[in-house]
Amino acid sequence: MRSMTADADVKPLSHLRVLDLSRLQPGAFVSSLLADFGADVLRVEAPGGADPLRFEDAMNVAYNRGKRSMTLDLRNERAADVLRRLVRTADVLIESARPGSMEQRGIGYPQLAEENPRLVWCSITGFGEGSPYADRPAHDVTLLGHSGLLALMAGDTVPAAPQFIIAVPFGALMATVGVLVALAQHERTGRGTHVDASVVDAASWMIGEHVTRVAQGRAPGWGDSASRRTYRCADGRLITLAAAEPRTWNAFCDALGREDLKERLFDPDQDALTAELADLFATRPSGEWVALLAPAGACVGPVYEPGDLFDDEHVLARSGVLGIDGSDERVVANPLRFGTDGPKRAYTATGPPVAAGKHTEDALLEAGFTPAEIDDLRASGAV
Repeated sequence: MRSMTADADVKPLSHLRVLDLSRLQPGAFVSSLLADFGADVLRVEAPGGADPLRFEDAMNVAYNRGKRSMTLDLRNERAADVLRRLVRTADVLIESARPGSMEQRGIGYPQLAEENPRLVWCSITGFGEGSPYADRPAHDVTLLGHSGLLALMAGDTVPAAPQFIIAVPFGALMATVGVLVALAQHERTGRGTHVDASVVDAASWMIGEHVTRVAQGRAPGWGDSASRRTYRCADGRLITLAAAEPRTWNAFCDALGREDLKERLFDPDQDALTAELADLFATRPSGEWVALLAPAGACVGPVYEPGDLFDDEHVLARSGVLGIDGSDERVVANPLRFGTDGPKRAYTATGPPVAAGKHTEDALLEAGFTPAEIDDLRASGAV
């Protein structure tokens, strides 16, 4: 019988084996989430070190941590046989190929599900299956624009391309939800399914309230107001103010000692109120404003740079940034915490990224290939 301590040390998805055939961030986010929760993730990379997630050190650490790696040339005529044998012991397969292209090569869901009917297959692409745009190349900003999200972010200005990706990780989060739902279904029915995740659909879902506003004949967004925006402080740093309802606005005014501002929350001349608040915030550093206003319930906070997270009290208290095992690298922890009493536990895969193909032989042996067969595959250039 397992001890309670041993059970507590087992991550919740440690019983799952995942094959990640994807090439870029969408699939990498999905498999990273599953790896955080303990799944045995095997990245299937192209031979020759051409994987795009290894071109830059930070990407390699962020997306390849906690995963195994094997190489397989999916264009090689031997690849179909290798994949058929690999999926027999897999629970989940993740891919991000153009819809229909893997089926054309005989390695799509219909073909490989014959080898393992319990397999959950997750396709994560820009536009998904059945879209007239399925063949279009698309990166994060393309999908942000197409979803309607970028226009809402920009307001009346010409939007700049964000310095980080937004639609892709959110699409991957929804894809992961789909995988977990499919896994729950296959526990009940004994059969897997194909999860078709579209990043642009996920981004549009994110602004569903505002799409409904337009359908009702109203303007999208929440409008411009002095009580909900950013302001620059005396130290050059920005601060956020989100006091758009009477309760938080009144708390803001009380903390300032400005009773006269309370009646101006819905002032028709929001530009004048904005200018007045801008002059006020410019008189003190951002840290002083946060210390004065946030504890008073005024809904104020700093605008951090990424590097500020390392020393933030909230991040430190919740172990929000963790070190990679055996190195000085640091990554953002999985945001979820679990537990029934005491401090909740965060599951984050902190194993360092391994060299491409490090586990090729192990993975093939686990799939039933003999050493002689593995030598033959290497000679053919398949792995």
